[in-house]
Amino acid sequence: MPLSYKKAPQTTSVKWSASHLSSNLTINRASETRRATMYGVAHKSGFTMVTVSEDGTKQIQGQVICRPVGHNSALASESDARFIPYIVQAVFVNLPIRNILVLACTKSIQIYELDGTTNLHTHVLDKNHPNRTESSIYARGIAGVGQNLLCVGNHLGEVLVFNIPQKGPTITLKETITGHQFGITSLVSNANLLISSDTSGFILIWNVRTMSQINVIQPVDESGVTALSIWNNCIAASYANGMIRFFDPENAQICGSIAAHARCINAIDCNERGLLASVGDDCYVRVWKLTGDGENLQITHECNQHIENQQLVGVKFLNLSRSDIAISSYDSSEVILLRAM
Repeated sequence: MPLSYKKAPQTTSVKWSASHLSSNLTINRASETRRATMYGVAHKSGFTMVTVSEDGTKQIQGQVICRPVGHNSALASESDARFIPYIVQAVFVNLPIRNILVLACTKSIQIYELDGTTNLHTHVLDKNHPNRTESSIYARGIAGVGQNLLCVGNHLGEVLVFNIPQKGPTITLKETITGHQFGITSLVSNANLLISSDTSGFILIWNVRTMSQINVIQPVDESGVTALSIWNNCIAASYANGMIRFFDPENAQICGSIAAHARCINAIDCNERGLLASVGDDCYVRVWKLTGDGENLQITHECNQHIENQQLVGVKFLNLSRSDIAISSYDSSEVILLRAM
């Protein structure tokens, strides 16, 4: 039976509106030890979040302003426009040893405690690299790997791998893995694989234990990859032309495709039940059901939901074993919660 949704009765809002960025919604899901759910979006040089109690009646707001970094990695004046960073992506990263907030910005990567109160580490991006192919300098694509590794992509097509300690601010750059020729757009990982995509449409597959490249998915057309997700060892990639394509990581072959949206897809998310949610500039959220695997993938359409006059920029399942979803939209401070009926 197809899914249907209704909007949650409680309104969930953050202090600032969401910028028009890919995957501009991150959530820290409720757990047995922490009953509250955290929602966050990027707004220019700030990150705004809200912590919502289990019954939705209590909401605590929080904001983080990016630290401006000047020459020689020194802190710069917040009034100096030359050094103001803008957030390109923000993610709550849940590692087995620690939960952190990661801001991928122009000029730097900034890592904070989960609630944003303490800056743990700032990594300044290299703006003088001889192989630079992008005109701008940015970090984009964030994924936790294994017990204690954080991976962040950048404008050079590199993936920076950081060691995250169990406590304290001693975060170190472990290694830099290369393979892309263009800027990274998205990263996603599971227990065995790290998947990375770039602005030209290439998707690379890495072994998370050795951080060695094991396969390459060639661009299908000239449209760049906007977001990645992974389910049952099947890679889902969304594109600026409204397509979603599915790939088998073992042979790097396409195993399914959907003409999902009429305009650019800004975010996708998969849950453990094989549901995939997608949102785009066409004001629609759509939900699909995946069954099988990379060799025999079946895709069925479950739900269409129109959010009037809203360019949708982020989507997340509230629980990986359930169907409820959260959505963010450009220039809006509301996080729209849709409950499955």
